[in-house]
Amino acid sequence: MCSQAGMIGTSRPTHYHILFDENELNPDDLQELVHSLSYVYQRSTTAISVVAPIYYAHLAASQAATFIKFEESETSSSQQEIAAPGTVPVPELPILHENVRNSMFFC
Repeated sequence: MCSQAGMIGTSRPTHYHILFDENELNPDDLQELVHSLSYVYQRSTTAISVVAPIYYAHLAASQAATFIKFEESETSSSQQEIAAPGTVPVPELPILHENVRNSMFFC
């Protein structure tokens, strides 16, 4: 599907693969849904090539990776993380403020 106009150059189509359709959408409804979701990304005033939830998931994963790398660089050698033998220690995520705890936010 190519939901955006090629304003500057060549537009790249995005290929979607349906693994399980629990909503039982027909192909036309699914195409309309994907096209509509390409316009709801808050950082763009035009259509984007991939639906907004994918971009938001990418941003969240990128921020989590940045946070984990930042925490690893701040951890002093005197602190020891408790982990079971054979597992990888995972730093604890920060506590969010009550106002943003139940919402998505991106910097």
